[in-house]
Amino acid sequence: MDNRLIIGMDGGGTKTRVVVKEQPDGETLFDQNFGTSNYNNIGIEGLRPIFQEIYKALISCFAERLNDAILVLGSAGIDRPKDIEIYLSALRESGFTCHLEVVNDAEIALVGGNGSRKDALIIAGTGSIVMGIDSKGKTIRSGGWGGLISDEGGGFKIGLHAIAAVMQEHDKVIAPTTFTKKLLAHFQLTTPEDFVDLLYLDKTIPVDQVASCAPIILEAWANGDEAARTIVETELEKLVRLVVGISKQMGSEKFRLSVAGSLLIKSSDYFNALKEKLSTALPQVEVSVPLYDPVIGAIIIGEQYK
Repeated sequence: MDNRLIIGMDGGGTKTRVVVKEQPDGETLFDQNFGTSNYNNIGIEGLRPIFQEIYKALISCFAERLNDAILVLGSAGIDRPKDIEIYLSALRESGFTCHLEVVNDAEIALVGGNGSRKDALIIAGTGSIVMGIDSKGKTIRSGGWGGLISDEGGGFKIGLHAIAAVMQEHDKVIAPTTFTKKLLAHFQLTTPEDFVDLLYLDKTIPVDQVASCAPIILEAWANGDEAARTIVETELEKLVRLVVGISKQMGSEKFRLSVAGSLLIKSSDYFNALKEKLSTALPQVEVSVPLYDPVIGAIIIGEQYK
């Protein structure tokens, strides 16, 4: 039996989970969280310190065994060859000399969610994306092109539309919402006009900050608020269209669709509403909770390189 170590890394927006096993179904030898390793959040220069910290923790546990390990990192924003090379360089410069594989975090979530590299996955957290495996084994995607032009049904889009609704209420364009005061309190603002400072006065759009208010809007939607209903139902329909798009690319209307992301994992209302809408649009699609965590998906991917 090959006892080479497989290191799975799930590089999320707030933390990087690192798990080490010898086989996907074997004993967990290491399981620890570190800081974020998403260079869209911390910059390229921020990658090396976090990977050095991870390397030191692993080398102290496994010593020379680390040199012959297989490491699979899944992180958001890995869409192009140059993104892969950025991460590979940072890992090598941090001390890793073992076999390295870098993929999009949606790919490790897909493999973990379905137990192997097959079927499809939908993520709805801060942003959104649908990924699948076509009949030729190729990874395909629908959506996930960032908050300005895509990320339908994610927290950022829901939050952005909610802030717009607050401004429309302020301008007497729509009826008062039940979430206006909650949003102002959430962002520690005094008046709706203060949203201008939040959204426009910095050099970057506060995507994570805007997305953080999504649970407030989901709660208002569940309680029957009309503005929240319009926002959430519209975004759900857009998510359905992404799944329809992946179905066309796969050439199949029958597959398992694993879910991931905070909106679908933590909100049963959002999950059930998506499932209901998909039952009409694609009745043969099996919408399912994930079989394993994304980090285990990274380890399953790593197994093929033994």
